Amino acid sequence: MTTFSRTLVLQKTAGITLSKPVQVSLYMMLSSLVIWTVFFSTYPPAHNTAHSARHHALGVACH
Repeated sequence: MTTFSRTLVLQKTAGITLSKPVQVSLYMMLSSLVIWTVFFSTYPPAHNTAHSARHHALGVACH
């Protein structure tokens, strides 16, 4: 592989991985994972912090 083609491959890869749709998708997946983890956590500090938000936002019981 020549230097030119290696640079071209890196530019194409950077263009794909840093595109807005990819950034938005990664951000939404990470945000969803964090929110799901906090809302459904059984770890006491996280559960107690999100307790009222869980009941009001989701309308589910946790006990």
